[in-house]
Amino acid sequence: MVNDFKTIQYKGKIVFAKAIFKDFKRELKYFSADESCFMFLKKGCFNLRTPDKVIMFEEGDGMLAKCGNYFVEHSKGSDSDLEVVAAYFHPSIVKPFFPGELSLTNFRPDYDATPFPMDEMLRIFMESIIFLLDNPTACSEEMALLKLKELLLLLAKTDQVPSIHAFIASLFKPYEYDFRETVLRNSTANLSLPELALLCNMSLATFKRRFSTVFGESPAQFMVQAKLEKASRQLSEQPDARISDVAYDCGFDTVTHFNKVFKKQFGISPTEFKLSQNANPLSH
Repeated sequence: MVNDFKTIQYKGKIVFAKAIFKDFKRELKYFSADESCFMFLKKGCFNLRTPDKVIMFEEGDGMLAKCGNYFVEHSKGSDSDLEVVAAYFHPSIVKPFFPGELSLTNFRPDYDATPFPMDEMLRIFMESIIFLLDNPTACSEEMALLKLKELLLLLAKTDQVPSIHAFIASLFKPYEYDFRETVLRNSTANLSLPELALLCNMSLATFKRRFSTVFGESPAQFMVQAKLEKASRQLSEQPDARISDVAYDCGFDTVTHFNKVFKKQFGISPTEFKLSQNANPLSH
């Protein structure tokens, strides 16, 4: 959960923010559908789940995320809090910065969210934003606007960006996902159906209808089967793996629930299955 959230706004819209996350498991990203975001991880580490991948971010990393739905997830093995500093790019605010045609004809970067290298200039810039967030009376709306434009110019200083116009346009060009691939890539994650629907940018009702059409069965049945198949493979191929680790890795909330559905599917407990597989190497 977010325990501290400081913001700098321009005409009622948040343009810079600092958030501290404590005791969290999974949080939906803090920017709306048509916004893009640059984030600097001041403290801690986390995993960012997008529809087609999971990216690990560590202290000191930067990230650029285009418009879309993503989840910030607790990084396994980490017990530290998160402190993140973010800039939000609203189309109505940033497009007027650079008048001209925002064409994507020759520039279509293939990413939704991506690590962004933090050079010395970017680090110094983000420290200046932290100062303003901690001292809000020092930042006027005019200064906030100038700082946002300065950040965009810094981010666009890359050999892969032909022009600032192309870079700005790319921020608001949604990355296109394949529904089937999104489901398959996240089928063994510990996601609820509403969360998976969000990743697919659909309402729950629309998601269920589309799922039934594409896969021919209900999402709940499909997900449980996918998780059990992955768990059975791990128990067979990783003789030293702990049952609790397999359950967690295959997207089950608790070991108790894992044991229950596994025994219902295979007729024996995960422990018994593991022993039987390891006793017969030819079964691998």
